[in-house]
Amino acid sequence: MDNNEILFLKAQAGDMEAFEFFIRAYERLIYNAAYRMLPNSCDCEDIAQEVMIKVYKNISKCKSATSFKSWLLRIVHNTCIDEIRKRKNKTTISLDKEPEGDDGPMENQLLKDENTPETEFIKKDMARQIQKAIEKLPTDSRSVIVLRDISGLSYEEIAKITGINLGTVKSRIARARSNLQKELKILLEQK
Repeated sequence: MDNNEILFLKAQAGDMEAFEFFIRAYERLIYNAAYRMLPNSCDCEDIAQEVMIKVYKNISKCKSATSFKSWLLRIVHNTCIDEIRKRKNKTTISLDKEPEGDDGPMENQLLKDENTPETEFIKKDMARQIQKAIEKLPTDSRSVIVLRDISGLSYEEIAKITGINLGTVKSRIARARSNLQKELKILLEQK
């Protein structure tokens, strides 16, 4: 039995210290998955907190440490979908968001030694364009793209998480990738 399995079993038994240590390894995964579904950092922090509470309350329902990642991502996925449904037809503006100029967010950034300002700008601009394109996808397309291409889950894991059959998962991913490609093309042509 490896350390991960031992921590998982202790967390299931109610050991808070083991739970904190175990869940800390998944914090970035939770935040990144939530960010791809709800691209507002404040919302993602709230979703991450909500997910951690749900995981703590329900960790005994997870079968093993090896299935924990997909079980966790199902909770993230469902929590984000619930939040999207709550917000449908509601327009919100974040007062905490940094103001954006013509070249993107106005913030101080330290340059990395290995990257020039131009390459950093290109990378950030492309990341923004990809995120915008992902945001334009319908919720079902967005969720399968995030689970497959961002979180790296298998088709089978995605089918379990979303509750849809394997063939539908594959077709949704193919359609989502095609739509994402079209959205990116439109966004890049607008520049």
